[in-house]
Amino acid sequence: MIANLAAIPDPADRDRAVAAVLDAVPGLQAELRATRQAAVVELRATHSLAEVADTLGISMPRVSQIASGVSRRL
Repeated sequence: MIANLAAIPDPADRDRAVAAVLDAVPGLQAELRATRQAAVVELRATHSLAEVADTLGISMPRVSQIASGVSRRL
């Protein structure tokens, strides 16, 4: 299943799919968070922080947190 998520070609779609699984499957969070982080970093390479936040439907600070590997469940 994780390989299927990682293979989603559009990074925004990949992020949303991973986010949904993260909320549903706590035991796989570390690997899923890494996949989500990679998707956000990939988006940030070609888009502004505001554009990525808008695309993903999350705040700009949350985009920065995900890109830097910060968990929202500290």
